Amino acid sequence: EAGAFYGVQSLLALVDLNSKSLPQAAVVDAPRFPHRGMFLDVGRNFHSKKVVLKLLDQMAAYKLNRFHFHLSDDEGWRLEVPGLPELTEVGSQRCFDLEENRCLLPQLGSGPKADNFGSGFYSVDDYVEILRYAADRQIEVVPEFDMPAHARAAVVAMEARYRKLKDSDPATANAYRLIDPQDDTEYLSVQFYNDSYINPCMDSTYQFVGKLIREVKSMHETAGVPLKTWHFGGDEAVNILASGSFEVGPGSDPAKGDVTAAQRNKPWANSPQCQKLIADGEVKAIDELGELYAKRVSKLVADAGIPTMAAWNDGVKKIADADNELATENSYVNSWAPLFWGGGDESVHFYETGFDLVQSHSDYLYFDMPQEVDPAERGYYWASRYTDTRKTFSYAPLNTAQLAELYPNRDGHGWTATSPSAEFAGSVTGMQGQLWSEVVRTDEAVEYQVFPRLLALAERAWHQASWELPIQEGQTFSAETEFVDQQALARDWHSFAAALGNKELLKLDLSGIGYRVPVPGAVVDGERVKTALPYPGLALEYFNGEAWQPLSGEVAPQDVLSIRALSADGQRAGRAVAL
Repeated sequence: EAGAFYGVQSLLALVDLNSKSLPQAAVVDAPRFPHRGMFLDVGRNFHSKKVVLKLLDQMAAYKLNRFHFHLSDDEGWRLEVPGLPELTEVGSQRCFDLEENRCLLPQLGSGPKADNFGSGFYSVDDYVEILRYAADRQIEVVPEFDMPAHARAAVVAMEARYRKLKDSDPATANAYRLIDPQDDTEYLSVQFYNDSYINPCMDSTYQFVGKLIREVKSMHETAGVPLKTWHFGGDEAVNILASGSFEVGPGSDPAKGDVTAAQRNKPWANSPQCQKLIADGEVKAIDELGELYAKRVSKLVADAGIPTMAAWNDGVKKIADADNELATENSYVNSWAPLFWGGGDESVHFYETGFDLVQSHSDYLYFDMPQEVDPAERGYYWASRYTDTRKTFSYAPLNTAQLAELYPNRDGHGWTATSPSAEFAGSVTGMQGQLWSEVVRTDEAVEYQVFPRLLALAERAWHQASWELPIQEGQTFSAETEFVDQQALARDWHSFAAALGNKELLKLDLSGIGYRVPVPGAVVDGERVKTALPYPGLALEYFNGEAWQPLSGEVAPQDVLSIRALSADGQRAGRAVAL
């Protein structure tokens, strides 16, 4: 059924929208990866069901088949869970309530009222509709509820539940509590929260997770869509106060403390319940609590009949043997670390410990990074100073080391990487694009950030290019090496860019997708204005001080004050730049 569906997408892709014709062709086609994914974070800022369904439509058109749905984070819980109404009554709302009994405190610029992008959730019916919509398009929904870190929304919601019930029904109040009230560990998360970690040593934590798994599975059963994969998140359960940046000493910031980093505690170090686990020998040290959580959750997932459990890097980094330590039939890791920070080596580590890999490296596949080096462009820059469509197109998921030849790190400097063994490639089951939403507040911003980069993601997930080098163990790449056929890469890109500019962007226009219209380059050369665009076929306009006019070769340079490109249908203008 899936093969027939993708065959139809290939046929539709050949239609010439201008001539309404279909060329004669023989198509021999198959995907390179079983996992061709797109991730959407609705926890940091909420995004509407409408934009989710539009995203699923385009994923289907370009043969992406895994929708990784990030439904919780520190700043919001986004799915109704029967029996735990506080998760959405409190955890999905952001407003000004110092006690946090009605809502979470405002974050990410959401303001004092719960009437904007900071608040919102999907009802059970919404989620069931999304599941069915995706299944009709051969897309598996992979729900993620990020724990034990990145979990402040859940922690606050369950504490509000505890306060509401503790006097009338103490047993019920404690049933789903997520923190040890006697744990006075001083910690700070990567996102600068000091109250966002679920305690992995408490029975009530696993009662909560088990309840969540059962309810989500029930929604999938109602939709008639099996729950095949449970993503537990697992990333960044660390105490940054115990990092070197918080060391005391000459030139250090006195506001960051008065002891060395080595003297600071790891998360949960002062929890009596965690100390009891260590005393009983269930774990040897505080360092093992993250893996304890992963193992226990995998048992809950397996007991629910869900065959696959997934995680981000940190959640399973210390698992030594995935096949024997985790209870699920299958397990995979979204390997996200930037390649210039050793992200390729981290992927190899997970391969060596028995995990399948979904390559998700942030410096090429995080679509919350800017699309251009310009202060007018939205985006974070911790992983990449920019990631344009060409950079995503240039990604090599099986031999990521070769990318050291093509792009510098986020600071513009060269880096080196070495290829693993040839057997490594067999562990890569796919690749995935990500849109985190700290700086993506609206539905319009979702489409601007995702498109047209999603098309380059789909190209690499479906097709292995000629310029992607086979793995030669020990081969080292850098800005000085010349192993990659960059001319072949350039030819491939120009062909792809021409397809975008002359055909695919118009399809997005007709589907109502507000993709990013590229910003043109322009120089004055004598009596002419020379222009360049990454995607040929788009019209250009210039501003003469009074009105925008079509740009042609006859326009005098002195008349051109600013220039901008138009969308393929001519209905939207991109960002203008002064000449």
